[in-house]
Amino acid sequence: MSAAISLAGVDKRLGGRDILCQLSLDVPAGSVFAFLGNNGAGKSTTIRLLTGLLDADRGKVEVLGRPIRSARMALLREVGCLVDSPALYPNLTAAEFLEIGRRIKGLPLAESGRVLDVVGLAGSTRTRIAGFSLGMRQRLALAHAMLGNPRLLILDEPGNGLDPQGMRDIRTLLASLPQQTGCTVFLSSHQIDEVEKIATHLAVLHGGRVLCQEAVPQLLARQPGMFLLEVDDSCRALALLAGLGLTARATGTRMLEIGPIAAAQGPRMHSALVGAGLALYQSVYRTSNLEQWFLDITNPEEVRHARDPVPA
Repeated sequence: MSAAISLAGVDKRLGGRDILCQLSLDVPAGSVFAFLGNNGAGKSTTIRLLTGLLDADRGKVEVLGRPIRSARMALLREVGCLVDSPALYPNLTAAEFLEIGRRIKGLPLAESGRVLDVVGLAGSTRTRIAGFSLGMRQRLALAHAMLGNPRLLILDEPGNGLDPQGMRDIRTLLASLPQQTGCTVFLSSHQIDEVEKIATHLAVLHGGRVLCQEAVPQLLARQPGMFLLEVDDSCRALALLAGLGLTARATGTRMLEIGPIAAAQGPRMHSALVGAGLALYQSVYRTSNLEQWFLDITNPEEVRHARDPVPA
């Protein structure tokens, strides 16, 4: 099986609105796949289709190589889900909470201990959930989703509301799961900086359609970066850079942003500035990040105006 999730030509209309339009998506097995999009893009609707909570109006929805519509009950035994805020019982201990799910699924006695160990809560089995931090609760909810060693985990905003330490713990855990357990992780998130640290693949949903789907390292390798310069006269520097055909804007009386630009153009740009008698105090090259790329493709007009050169 090359794809853990496969959608083709999927349409979905809700409340008189077209939510998904000819949506196609392929999630490689064994990947950490980030599903990105602004509010209202259709991410939650897609997750409901993947779990069989909604039916597509048309198109193909396959999970683990089988159609979700006809094989839902069998597939859900192989899929773990964490959608929205986890529903936990604060008066129970972690072990007691997982025991409920273990018995419902008819799993071996050792299963609760296995998943608690995977999420790093093996030392908190007898602690009541009421005393858990938000990060610990999120990890416990993940442990519950992982009961039975599912082949696919579907997570909706798994880092929502976490502090930096809790976010780092969840990030480390999710990145390790494909190798540690052999599962595929499909996650919807708004935290693009965190996604960049763990995702192997991504897709961007915009207006109910997929704008881009690609492996993250290859995508970032193609993106140009930006030079941050400090000069003695930003107005003169702007005029000179415009003559070189470079996009630049002033961010202060001595500070400039130049880009998008390849790092290889730096020597030519620096030589031109110094050769014109300008003092160049510092030059820093920043590679493009996933957040900037996301903004570029989802709000191209807004980004273009933000980068328009300031008149000299």
